[in-house]
Amino acid sequence: MFFEEDNSFDHIKNQLELGYRIPGTEARENCAQYFIKEFKKLDPNFLSFLHNFTVESIECQNVLFKLNEKEDNIVILGAHYDTRKIAEKDSNPEKRDQPIPGANDGASGCAVLLELARILYHRREELNCEIWFLFFDAEDQGSGGMSGWDWCEGSQQFVEDIEIYYDNNSESFDCMILLDMVGGENLQFIWELYSNSLLMEDLFKIGRDLGYKYSFPEDPIRASITDDHKAFSEIGIPTADLIIKFWSQPDEWPYHHTHGDNLTHISKESLKITGTTVEQFLYNNYHPSYSLKYQGNYPWDKNQPSNPLFGIILLIVITGAITGICFIRSRLLHLTKGS
Repeated sequence: MFFEEDNSFDHIKNQLELGYRIPGTEARENCAQYFIKEFKKLDPNFLSFLHNFTVESIECQNVLFKLNEKEDNIVILGAHYDTRKIAEKDSNPEKRDQPIPGANDGASGCAVLLELARILYHRREELNCEIWFLFFDAEDQGSGGMSGWDWCEGSQQFVEDIEIYYDNNSESFDCMILLDMVGGENLQFIWELYSNSLLMEDLFKIGRDLGYKYSFPEDPIRASITDDHKAFSEIGIPTADLIIKFWSQPDEWPYHHTHGDNLTHISKESLKITGTTVEQFLYNNYHPSYSLKYQGNYPWDKNQPSNPLFGIILLIVITGAITGICFIRSRLLHLTKGS
């Protein structure tokens, strides 16, 4: 593995030094420019795209970088970079209307993506896929964060415009992996239920094989989380949301939407766990030296979606079709006997 957690930690620190990355602020804009600067360090010609949109008259911006555009199968690696405008869960009521630092919830996923970009750029010729590094704005302002805003505005807007960024006649999406709150202490991922089950199974197995058994437990907490992967899942892309439990005791990460979401509670080990797991996932499935031996459940869209509602709908459709066939057959038999 080539992932350097110290580099990732520095990227978190640099994002925090920009200030609160709230949509519509100079700090948010400077953060987008920081990503561009880091990718241009790797290659001045690194393909980058700014996806501009507005929410409640506030200008927002997703940032996309493409690696290996010569390949026609796309893997999306995503994270949000905006930070919440209020700290409604803070223990101090006087500070609940103030913005959070967003070291974990905002900066950590982006920091892992930046370090993965450095590694994968230098191994790009070895990988049989195109990789999108996608940084979402306007994810974390729902439920009163900003008036009139919903969760995951940026990813929803991007999916609405996704055909601008690829050729649907020659390119297709293999999967989308979202990193959200991946840098906190005592990292333990849940099994997110909007995610594709086979894709999640691959990631959890890889994590455990690397020795991260606590972070990728055999019997994880299961929950449906409205997050930036959901819009991609809804258009048929297999997705995986690597996210922790951030609500209610026991096992809650206690700094979610509080002023405690700062650099003090970031763990380099957690960054390493996340980064090396995603790195190994890409080698296992897209590096010729690895994939023949280690490939897991690819292609992940061969299974039923993990959301039980889809299964129920599919069952109703199949049952209806069988009933219809049986009815037609019985009518034909009746007509044959009566003729």
